[in-house]
Amino acid sequence: MTARPAHAETGKVHRLQPLRVLLSGRDRRFLRVTSFLLAIRGYDVEDTSPRKTLEAVERHRADVVLLETDASRTIAARKIAALQALANAPSVLLVVDGDDDEEQGWQGLPAVKKWTPIDTLVEQIEAAARNRPAPLSEIERAYL
Repeated sequence: MTARPAHAETGKVHRLQPLRVLLSGRDRRFLRVTSFLLAIRGYDVEDTSPRKTLEAVERHRADVVLLETDASRTIAARKIAALQALANAPSVLLVVDGDDDEEQGWQGLPAVKKWTPIDTLVEQIEAAARNRPAPLSEIERAYL
C-alpha cells in the first residue's frame, strides 16, 4: 500500500504499512542480527526455519522472503517454486553464503550475499518489493 508521492520532484513514496519481511534460514545468528537491523529500519520482520517457510509466509502475509540457501540447490529451487505458486506470492530474495559466482548462479532471481551491508540489503528488499508478482485472480486460483 502506498500513498501519493510526498515530494513530486523526488518521487518518494510513503508506505501506509511497513513491508512484511520473512527471514528463512538455519543460521540463528544471521537471522537475529538481520531481524533486529531490519526492524529498527521500520520493517515488520519475522523469522522461521526452512521447514516452516510456506506456513510462515501465509501466516505473516510476507511481502518479501529472504531465503537463506544451503548446499542443496534442488531443495532451494523447490522451495522457491512453492513460494511462487502461492496465490499471494511474495518476492523472493536469495541469501547466498558464497562467492560472486554463487550470487550470479541463480539466473532470473535476485540474490544477495549473506552479511552484506544493511544499506545494500535494504535496497535489495525494496527492489524485490517493487517487483512482487501480482496476486492470482480467482480463475487462476481455480487451476491450482
